[in-house]
Amino acid sequence: MSDYLFSSLQQTEGKLAQIIENIYDVEPPETQEFHGNWGTLAVSQGYYNGFKPYVTEQHIFIVIGGPVLYFRDNDFLVENDSYIASKAIYERWIIENKMQWDEDLSGPFTILLIDKKNKTLKVVTDLMAFIPVYAHQSNQSLFIGTHVDALASVPKKNVNLDLVSLADFVLNDVITYPYTAYKNIYQLAPASQIIFSRESYTSKVKSYWEPKESNSYTNIKEASTALREGLDGYVNRVTNKMSKVAQFISGGEDSRVLSGILPSHLQREAYVFLDSMNVEGKIAKKVADIYGANFTVGFREKTHYLDILPEASKLVGMGHQYHHAHSLGFDKKFKLAEYTAVFGGYLSDSLLKSPYALSYTNTGRYPFIPDVFKKGETQTKKITSTLISEDILCAINKRRLARFKVIKKLRPISAHEWFVLYPATMRTAIPNLYTTRRLFRSYEPFMCKESVKISASVPTQWKKNRRLFNSAMKPYLKESKWLLHADGRLPYFPWWVNSPIQFCIWLYRHLAKRIGIVKGNQGPWGDWVEMSKSTEWEKIVNKHCEQVECIGFELKNEKIHEILMSENLFVLKKVNLLQVIFNNRNFISSCSKDTQ
Repeated sequence: MSDYLFSSLQQTEGKLAQIIENIYDVEPPETQEFHGNWGTLAVSQGYYNGFKPYVTEQHIFIVIGGPVLYFRDNDFLVENDSYIASKAIYERWIIENKMQWDEDLSGPFTILLIDKKNKTLKVVTDLMAFIPVYAHQSNQSLFIGTHVDALASVPKKNVNLDLVSLADFVLNDVITYPYTAYKNIYQLAPASQIIFSRESYTSKVKSYWEPKESNSYTNIKEASTALREGLDGYVNRVTNKMSKVAQFISGGEDSRVLSGILPSHLQREAYVFLDSMNVEGKIAKKVADIYGANFTVGFREKTHYLDILPEASKLVGMGHQYHHAHSLGFDKKFKLAEYTAVFGGYLSDSLLKSPYALSYTNTGRYPFIPDVFKKGETQTKKITSTLISEDILCAINKRRLARFKVIKKLRPISAHEWFVLYPATMRTAIPNLYTTRRLFRSYEPFMCKESVKISASVPTQWKKNRRLFNSAMKPYLKESKWLLHADGRLPYFPWWVNSPIQFCIWLYRHLAKRIGIVKGNQGPWGDWVEMSKSTEWEKIVNKHCEQVECIGFELKNEKIHEILMSENLFVLKKVNLLQVIFNNRNFISSCSKDTQ
C-alpha cells in the first residue's frame, strides 16, 4: 500500500480517503476506508503486489512500502495482487511470535496493526525510517499517517505551522528530527515498535535496532564480502520470478554496480533523465551497452524543476525538498508503473562512502585529493542568518544540539556523519524515495538491511576513499573496467590509482570550461544557478509570492520577493523558501475552506 491515515475519532465516510487522494495531482490511487468504534482508517492502493490490507475478526493489518521478505519466498510480487505477503508477516508476528524486524524484512516499510476489540494501535518502522510515520496525539485523540500534510488535514483546528521548523528547512534543507512542519505533529522513532494505548493515548516505544559503533568484522575484505552477498541476496529475492525490469542509469559508479548485480537473464530497460545528451548521458549509454541493457533517455525542459513545484511539493509533503522528485512526469511518459520492479542506486554514497563525515580535505572542490577522516563535529555550530529572527535561530540551534546529543551517545566517533543519516528524514534527498514508491514499484538495493547494518558497523576510515565500496563492488565493475566515471575516475580501481588520472581530467575540464570549449550542464540534475537567473524563475516567484501571507520568519513580508530575486541566500535555500511559500499558501487556503 502507498499511504494510510488513522483517526481514533470516527470520521465521515470518504473524508480520509479524499485527503489522501488530494496529495496527487494526476491519477490518484484507489483508497479504501475502514470504520468502527475504534476510529477510522484510510489506505491507498500501492503498486507492490501481495501487500493488500489483511483483516481478521480482531485486527486490521497494513503494510506500507514493498519490503522484501527473508523468511519465505517473494513469488507474490509477480502474481495477481493479494494479501499474501501481509498475511505472512501478520502470522509470523502475531500468531507464531517469531518476527525479527531487523532480519525478516529488508528495505523501506512501515506496518500498522489495529486491534479493533482492545482499541490499541501498533506501528512498526523500518531500520532508518525510510518511510516516515507522523503522529498527532492528545489526551482525547490520536491521528497517525504516512504523509505529513495529509495528517495535518485531519485535526486541522488543532494544527498550526511550526515557524521554527520552516526556518530550519529553509536554512538546513531538512527539519530536525523529530519535528515536522506542523506544531504538535512529530515523527515516530526509526527501527521501533510503537504501541498506542486507548487510555489517554499514551505511547510505548520499543527499539529493535540501533546504529551503534560496534564493528563485527575483522577487516575490510570480510565486511565487503558480507555487503556483496547482502546486495546479491536482496536483488535475487526480488527478481527470482521476474523476466523484465527497469533501472535508472547514469554516468556514475552506483548505477553500473546495479547493472552488474541485476541477473543477466533479465530483460533490462535503463532510463536516465537529462537536460540534453551531455557527458553524463553519453557515459550512461556506454554503461547500458556494456551490461546489455536497453537504453532510453528522457529529456527535460530547462524549466522542468520549476514546473513540477506544485505537484512534487504536494506529493512529498511540507518540510521535504520537492526537487528530488526526478522521475515525476517521466513515470507516466515511460509507463514505469507497468514494470514489476524499477531499481535505483540511491544512498550508496551516503551509507557506504562517508561523504558526510568530517574531513581534513576539500574533496568536493578537488575530488582527486584523498579524503582524510577528521574527528570532531561542526553540526552544533550556531546557525546564523540576517533574514531570520534571533529567537527562531535560537530555537533551531537548541533542536539541533538536542538531536546531536542523542546521536553522540549512539556514535561517539562518527556523530558528525550520522547526524545527517539517522533517521533517513535527515537526508536532504530522501524525497526521491517518497516520490518513486508512490508512483511505481521502486526498489533501492543500497537500502537493504545488510547495507544499512554494515554501514553502521564498520569504521568511517574503511568507507573513506571508496575503500569498502571498491572492495565489495569490483566484480560488478569489471565489465566496465576501462570506462570513465562522469567525474573522471575509473571506478574499478582504488583511489590511489585514480588520483593522478582524475587530476588530469579535472584540470582539462576545468580549463575547457573556462575557455568555452565545454558549455552547458554536463551533469544529471538541473542547473539551479542558471535557473535562478532565468525569466522563468522571476515568473514563478511573481506567481507564488503575489499577495503572499507572512510566514513569520522573514524580516518583512514585503521583502520576500526581493529575497528570492537577490543573492542574499544560496540558490537552493531560495528554492526551499519558495517551496515553503507555496505550501503555506495551500495550507492557509485549505484552512479557509474548512471554516466557510
